[in-house]
Amino acid sequence: MHSDLIFKLKSLAEKYETSAFLEKDPSQFMHRFTNPIEQELVAFIAASLSFGRREQILSHIQLILDECKNHVLEWTINGSYNDFFTQSDKSFYRMFTHNQLKTFFNQLSLFIKSHGSLGKYFRSLYEKQSACNPDIYLHQVICSCFPNECSLIPHTAATSAKRVNMFLRWMVRDNSPVDLGLWDWYKKSRLLMPLDTHVMQEATSLEILEPSANGKPKSASLKTAVELTKKMSVVFPDDPVKADFALFGLGVDN
Repeated sequence: MHSDLIFKLKSLAEKYETSAFLEKDPSQFMHRFTNPIEQELVAFIAASLSFGRREQILSHIQLILDECKNHVLEWTINGSYNDFFTQSDKSFYRMFTHNQLKTFFNQLSLFIKSHGSLGKYFRSLYEKQSACNPDIYLHQVICSCFPNECSLIPHTAATSAKRVNMFLRWMVRDNSPVDLGLWDWYKKSRLLMPLDTHVMQEATSLEILEPSANGKPKSASLKTAVELTKKMSVVFPDDPVKADFALFGLGVDN
């Protein structure tokens, strides 16, 4: 990677990784809470619904927070979400149905009840699984916790799991006006780039990634996420997903 591109990516990351980034991003919701357990929970809900147009994403996350009157931890633990999400395949948001949201919150409730927080639950599983497989990524552990009928969380091994990896960026990266850095037990260097459409388009346009045979950006696979992350580690050693701000921000502006 040539020096001009490295300089450009560093400059773009500094430009976009500011508190102003929160204004139109789902990460804004976790900053409304001060309890780390609630911050984790709200962040996971927000990231899991981050599909489609940003205005619609934000409005549906807000709908849940309005329903629980911002007592999201209590609402989840005591099962009050069952009064909001009906027992039906009616759409709540896009392809995510009420039944799928019920299943999603059932799992979150179980995780928190068993370990006290999402972070403690995921850490426990990761430490067990990484002892047998040191190369496993945390997003793979998290995805394995949810049943197949819960489409909010991807289950295909080859998927890039964009939304889960975005959540992990929020949880792991520290010293950021956007990311919370609550999980110091997982290395920033092990995070993967969330393969948002904007990120893929800009990475291809800047010739960081080669296009597919039809000239369009590659598919958002785990292989591509690993490839892009490795290239960004040249720009940001030990913190490659800082490049997410550069590529995503540039993509939105373009």
